[in-house]
Amino acid sequence: MSAKLHSDTGGVTPPARLGRILAAFVLIAVCGIAPVSSRLAAINLVILGQKPSYGPTSISDVPNLAAIDRLIWAPGLDEGWDPQGLAIADGNLLVSAYRSNGMWANRGPCRVFRVDTETGTETGHFDVPPPCGHAGGLAYAGGGKLFIADPHTLFEVNLDRAFSEPSPQVRIFPLGPGVKGAFAVSGEEEIWIGDYETERAGEILEYIVNRLESLPDGATVSKTIAAARREIQSYGQGGAIRSGKLWISRSDLGWGFLDKLDAVTDRVESRYAVAAGVEGIAFDGAGRLWCLSEAGARHLPWRYPFFPVIFRLDPARLSPADQTESAVTLEP
Repeated sequence: MSAKLHSDTGGVTPPARLGRILAAFVLIAVCGIAPVSSRLAAINLVILGQKPSYGPTSISDVPNLAAIDRLIWAPGLDEGWDPQGLAIADGNLLVSAYRSNGMWANRGPCRVFRVDTETGTETGHFDVPPPCGHAGGLAYAGGGKLFIADPHTLFEVNLDRAFSEPSPQVRIFPLGPGVKGAFAVSGEEEIWIGDYETERAGEILEYIVNRLESLPDGATVSKTIAAARREIQSYGQGGAIRSGKLWISRSDLGWGFLDKLDAVTDRVESRYAVAAGVEGIAFDGAGRLWCLSEAGARHLPWRYPFFPVIFRLDPARLSPADQTESAVTLEP
C-alpha cells in the first residue's frame, strides 16, 4: 500500500486524517528519521542503482541503519513509479509499483521491475494489465509463477516469459468478499494475501499454489478456498517467512516497524524500528531480509523522510524497538 494518507481509491486526503498526518511530522522528529543521514560514510555504505533527480542529496537517517549492508535506489522513481511489493526469484529482486500522476493519487498503471542484487541495475520490467491500479504485493512460491496482489485482484504471471515478451500472458482472479490484496507473502508452494487496516487488526490468508493453478482464468479467489488464516496488527504492509516465523512490516508516513510473530499465538515476539514507509519484505537464501520503502516517492508531497530504497538487513544485527517507538504504532 502507499503511504497511508488516503484510501486506495485515490482522491483528496480525508479531513479526519489530517490530524494524524500532522502528528506524523512530530513522530518523524521524535524517532530521529528526518535528518539527512550523516552515517552512510561512517558505515561505508553506497547506494547502488539510479539516483532520482529530485529530493535531497542523500537519504534520511533511519532506525537500525547499522543493520543495513546494502542499499539500492528503487527503480522508476523519476517516472513517478511508487514501489510497493518485493519478492526474490532466481536470485533477482522483483519490485511491484504503481505510477502516480499527481499528489495524493495512489492508483495508476502497474509494473513489475527486475533488479540485480549486486549492481542495483534494472534488468527488465513488464506491465500488469488492468484492472491493476495499486500493485501492493508480490509473492513467489517457486515453479516460475509470480503473483501480484492488487486490493481487489490477484494476477498470475509465468516468469519464464514475462521479461522477454512484449505483453506477457497474465491470469486474472478477482478477490472475493473479505479478501483484500494489500500485500502478499512468498511461501513454499503457497502464498499469503494480507489486508491493510488502520483502526483494527488485519489478517492474512494462505492459498496453496496448486489450488490456485486449478482455478480457471477469471475465477474468484474467495475466503472459502484459503488453507489458513492468521491475525496481524494494524498497518500491515508486507510479510516474509523464515524458519517458520512470520515477519510483518508495518508503517505509515512517520514510522516503520518489523514485527516477528510467534508461530503459535501470532503475538509479537520481537519488534524492530526501521525506515518509515517500509512496504514489501523478503528473505533471501542466506537469511538476509530485503526491505523496500516508498518514503520519498515522487508523488508524495514531503521529502522527509527521504528513503525510497531497497535495503538489505542482517536480522542478527537488529536492535529491538523500545517502548517509546512501539507507542507510535497506533495499536488496534
